[in-house]
Amino acid sequence: MKYQTLGNSDLRVSLIGLGTLPWSGGYGLFRDRDADALVGAALDAGISLIDTAPNYGGAEELLGRALRHTRRRFILATKCGTVRDPKGRITNDARPQTLARNLEGSLRRLRTDCIDLLQLHLPDPLTRFEETWAALQGFVRAGKVRYIGLSNFWEADLAAWPEDTHTISVQLPYNLLHRDIESGLLALCRERKIDVIAYQPLLSGLLAGVRPDPEDETDHRSGHPQFHGAHLESALRLTERLQQVGRSSGWTAAQLALAWVASRPGIACTLVGARRPERLQEAAQAVTQDLPEETCQALEDVLANTPVKVARSVRMPVEEIRQGPSGPVAVLALGVTVPATEGVQAGSEVLMDIITGKLQADP
Repeated sequence: MKYQTLGNSDLRVSLIGLGTLPWSGGYGLFRDRDADALVGAALDAGISLIDTAPNYGGAEELLGRALRHTRRRFILATKCGTVRDPKGRITNDARPQTLARNLEGSLRRLRTDCIDLLQLHLPDPLTRFEETWAALQGFVRAGKVRYIGLSNFWEADLAAWPEDTHTISVQLPYNLLHRDIESGLLALCRERKIDVIAYQPLLSGLLAGVRPDPEDETDHRSGHPQFHGAHLESALRLTERLQQVGRSSGWTAAQLALAWVASRPGIACTLVGARRPERLQEAAQAVTQDLPEETCQALEDVLANTPVKVARSVRMPVEEIRQGPSGPVAVLALGVTVPATEGVQAGSEVLMDIITGKLQADP
């Protein structure tokens, strides 16, 4: 395994990290013994970072139990800034009192006295960044958090976030089909000495050739537009080409996709949401050596010559409009709040970008 220092910190993170979103059960059945096996596989593979969140179902509890004997051997990253609203939906809420409750709950569930990397899960347009930042800094001073990270912060939000020495990372989606971070955000990260933790490097398994069982009601991937119709078929053609390149060079399609993400400038860690130890071991092997130049060129040729119909937006009703510190804020039927674009009103139906979360009026 290879390692890199995360931002301007003393955290040495492995190029592959273990993500625990699938531990929520949203990708199929997951059990306590599965968590134990994955933590053991992570140790064997030299993986140093495990990422989780309070709203990943019972993932924090599972991880806390699985780490009962090995906590100090991992960099533990979790998130804060979300709550359940009165309708039971997860919504972003970065007020200081919410962050404090989130942190205490995570410490209890994870059975630890300090979080190595506490990440704000989503920007909250109803709370000033300065208030959120001050609360997070207080957690660091209290010794309950070592470093601060951001999650799903795009360029404008990152630029508005107060500069400090404790904010060291931003977690964002990045894969062969979703390359938005290359348009300005990576340059800003370099300027701010912030590294990227990439999630969805395999696009929920699609770039590894995995398709959800449409009859499995526990697998939420079936609701993702990329897994339907022309979007799915074109992505599978790309995966087939990746598999062809891999067979000729000793890599699987998943390893090619992971190695590509991990090799990109500014990427400190690539999260793999494995449910089985052998998949995590396969992922770890993807970064034990550099991609050969000829394989890199073959991969670029595949990307250039295999067009993919990429699903980028979903229709979303707007329930209400509130006033935030920087302007109007839309409360979506999904439960989250986002800055409202011009012309958006309560009762409007908008298109939401499923990668950036940004809105545009429904044409």
